[in-house]
Amino acid sequence: MTEEQFERDYPRDQYNYVRTNFRTKGSHGQTEIESFDIVSKATGETVLQATRTEHTNLRGLDTTVNWDW
Repeated sequence: MTEEQFERDYPRDQYNYVRTNFRTKGSHGQTEIESFDIVSKATGETVLQATRTEHTNLRGLDTTVNWDW
């Protein structure tokens, strides 16, 4: 799922994105992997545990962001 789709389904004004883990991969750190708890502001409960992966292609400097759960 793209970042735009994910933020449309879980808007930041209704949910807190609490980062629980962060790591990088690749010799130049071109892949960043972040884990989040998506917490409802209304109830305070975690509604989803999601992973955001951001990858930068070093040849074209294109960046892609994907969410998975």
